[in-house]
Amino acid sequence: MQVQFQLFPSLFLNYELTPTAQIQLNYTRRLRRPWGGQLNSFKNTRDASMIEFGNPQLTPEFTNAFSLNFLKTWTNHTLSLGSYYRPTTDVMQRIRYQGTYKGQPTMFMTNLNVAKSQSAGAELILKDKLWRMLDLTTTLNAYYYKLDGFQTTVEGQQVSGEGNENFAWDARVLASAILPYNFTIQATGNYRSRQVITQGHCKANGSLDLGIRKTFFNKQLALALNWRDVFNSRKFENYTEGPTFWRHQRNHRNPRINLQLTWSFGNMKAQKKRNDHGEEENTDEEQTGGGYEGFE
Repeated sequence: MQVQFQLFPSLFLNYELTPTAQIQLNYTRRLRRPWGGQLNSFKNTRDASMIEFGNPQLTPEFTNAFSLNFLKTWTNHTLSLGSYYRPTTDVMQRIRYQGTYKGQPTMFMTNLNVAKSQSAGAELILKDKLWRMLDLTTTLNAYYYKLDGFQTTVEGQQVSGEGNENFAWDARVLASAILPYNFTIQATGNYRSRQVITQGHCKANGSLDLGIRKTFFNKQLALALNWRDVFNSRKFENYTEGPTFWRHQRNHRNPRINLQLTWSFGNMKAQKKRNDHGEEENTDEEQTGGGYEGFE
């Protein structure tokens, strides 16, 4: 059994310019662990064109996050404007290579700690409360991302990827309206620009989700109707290449509509899930750099 000792320091400095404006200087050391599917070495052969398996030797990636933020509040508005720099070591990424399976040429996909990365960018967050019924949160993130190249051996096969870099951005708008008779309507729009990954890149994509919620009996009973990907635009396309292959992969989920009924009783105070270092866990899909890793 191997025991490792790691320190994860954090530093938060605030300076108040006025009663409604302040500057923040922050530093945190972050850890992102692989999840179970990335570690499972079982070979998944459900895709006839590619065999996927996990890597039990995968190790966590570490990030030193530096940020400088300006915050300003008004009666119904909050503005946060920040810049950041995030160098990361042992970056976890999916890699692809050609090999043989049962004597036949086959594509394989697994996970590796490929190299180092750097991201630097700026983020704008604007929260508005309009007409006492509409809450609007707008997030815009623009950044430069650089991923170093790598070369290694997987199951006897030489695997490599060239260094890559690009300027990227993503945006998110969340609108929530409180209507009479305990109705709430929510719309969420997302957009992610072209992203670089090891051995290639992911195309830009965007989507819109809608939801409506109605509560009864002093909010003890709630009925919610959700429509994911209204315009059927959540399509994830990757272009990857190596010394002996070139691959275009496209994954697509059909729009989903679900109806949910919730009955609350007793003490139902929400508890936010936190990770081992006291930070709230990010339940979104994998992220890299200032934005997000391509979905596959």
